[in-house]
Amino acid sequence: MSFPVGFQVSNLFDNDNVVSPKGLKKQNLPYIFIWIIYYAWVIAFATWWTASPLTENAFGSQIRSLLHAVNLLSSAVFMIMMKKEWFVKMARIGAVLILTGMTIFLAVPSAPVQVAAAIIIGISLGCVNISILMPFVFTLNNTEKLYAVVGTNLLICLISLFQNANDGNHLHNRQDLILSFVVLIIALSAVVFFKKNSVTINFNEDKTTTPQIPRRIYLTLVFNCAFAVLGKGIGTGILNITAENVGNSVVVWYYIGGILGCLIYFVLYAFTSKPFILIGNITFAFIAMGLLCNAFIAQAPSMAILFALLLGAGNTTGMINMYYIIGVVGKKYSSIRYLKWSIVLIGVCGGVSGIAVGNIIQNAHAASVVLIASIITAFAMMIFMILSPILTQEQYYSDWAKDSEMPEIDNDQLYLFRKYQLSKREIEVCKLLLQGYTLRQIAAMLSLSYSTVNTYCTGSYRKLNINSRTELMVLFKDFIAK
Repeated sequence: MSFPVGFQVSNLFDNDNVVSPKGLKKQNLPYIFIWIIYYAWVIAFATWWTASPLTENAFGSQIRSLLHAVNLLSSAVFMIMMKKEWFVKMARIGAVLILTGMTIFLAVPSAPVQVAAAIIIGISLGCVNISILMPFVFTLNNTEKLYAVVGTNLLICLISLFQNANDGNHLHNRQDLILSFVVLIIALSAVVFFKKNSVTINFNEDKTTTPQIPRRIYLTLVFNCAFAVLGKGIGTGILNITAENVGNSVVVWYYIGGILGCLIYFVLYAFTSKPFILIGNITFAFIAMGLLCNAFIAQAPSMAILFALLLGAGNTTGMINMYYIIGVVGKKYSSIRYLKWSIVLIGVCGGVSGIAVGNIIQNAHAASVVLIASIITAFAMMIFMILSPILTQEQYYSDWAKDSEMPEIDNDQLYLFRKYQLSKREIEVCKLLLQGYTLRQIAAMLSLSYSTVNTYCTGSYRKLNINSRTELMVLFKDFIAK
């Protein structure tokens, strides 16, 4: 990992740095607030991923597994049905239903009633999930997205540390449930400040005016789905078995690793070039190394701490990156289709199957099963690491991933060129011509021969129906102005 020459902490406040707080806008604070608090509640109190078997928690492990599965399935259904302009109404309806379900769960101790209330809560969570996803993707800029996803994961780790410290004896079941309800009410109060016109359609819906999403971008969903199954599913199942064998301190170290993961993610985007590549490799490497460490805990018990730290850091960077990239790609291409595939593949295929596999491993209680699962999972992670160069080729990285490093998506400038059906190389040459570079300079910058660059230039002029750089500058005066 290399830092840019002469980097300083003051660089964090540069307008062009995606982590600069200057990118936060007052009118978008309700969407950032609900994303941080609401999702922290969902993960810390209502999902299987954080349901340590040694800790008293609001719903218990079985109810949390039910809530988690129903939540993911409901999210997929609402994602298919939802339209952007419905997000305010659906968020408010979902919020009321969640609070109603929580009230019933608290007031009626009957097991069948509580199961029914949990199903209502799970379905309503899916409704709210998709409702707040709309402003997250289409309203927030990249800086706001990054602070939202890092902030919620940091809060998840802090809440979970509090729940699991002292062997989970800080709160009894009902106290945890009441605390959960209070946090939920605070989070959902933000829906009052939602505004329908804050989610705008960046492009018209016809193909001639909407940037077309490259098919290779869908590879990100495959990687995220694999991460959900291997890291959050199998990894969490193995973590819970290790906690039962070694003690709850393992879970504490897991969330300390999660805090470290939040810091790593923030620092990489603040100070490195091409952080997307580094984060992907770090996520898979940490999880793989952590699971390999777990395989040798019987011989060296101290490896349990390293296992927990690495798994926590890897899972957290993976979760942050998953939602951040969904937000970046969704806004760049104004693509509801990409969001639908994200929720279906990551939520249903990755999340639900991850819970199922993780539960099977956790319930097996066999050292051999844990050992085999650790080795297989680590091997699979290493395969993905070996294949990761596919995602880091220059032709792939030079598109949306560069925008992920900027405070805002460069949709307008992209569309100025794309509507003329220019190839990616032709767009690159035209941009550099507009910045004043000569063909020979461009050839050196792109590592191409002069004749190849000249061919791209000639092809661009033909498609644009122009004959000179002067005409190019007149045609793209808006690009120069920006």
